[in-house]
Amino acid sequence: MMDSRIEQINAHDGFNQLNGIKIIDWQEGKGSVQLELGTQHTNPAGLVHGGALMGMLDVVLALTGSYDAPPLALMPGLTLSLNTEFIAAAHIEDGMLVGTATKTGGGRNIFFSDGEIRTTDNRLIARASGVFKKGRQPHPSSA
Repeated sequence: MMDSRIEQINAHDGFNQLNGIKIIDWQEGKGSVQLELGTQHTNPAGLVHGGALMGMLDVVLALTGSYDAPPLALMPGLTLSLNTEFIAAAHIEDGMLVGTATKTGGGRNIFFSDGEIRTTDNRLIARASGVFKKGRQPHPSSA
């Protein structure tokens, strides 16, 4: 059963939803996202655009050091640096891509993460490492 806080983020009308990136797992130190491929993710050569891959990697890496247990809100981290390597081309025929990431270190507010994107048949498409700032809890509204 998916955490209702993840469902709430997936329903948010923002970057992830506009680009089709869906969070499928978010735990302390790790995260996973998926992208169901469509023509909107391709470049003129018919390959999945590198920007779509970088978006997935940015999202999944930012999850890994920002998990807070309920009742706190889930707030993704902020990207300070993202280094990406494109390993193989992804095609719309791949159907779906899955991104996974793991926190590799850091302190109380800044953390490091490594991640990758694979096809559902486990072909490595891209990988990245990054530096992130932990997401902040929303401020209670003053009524």
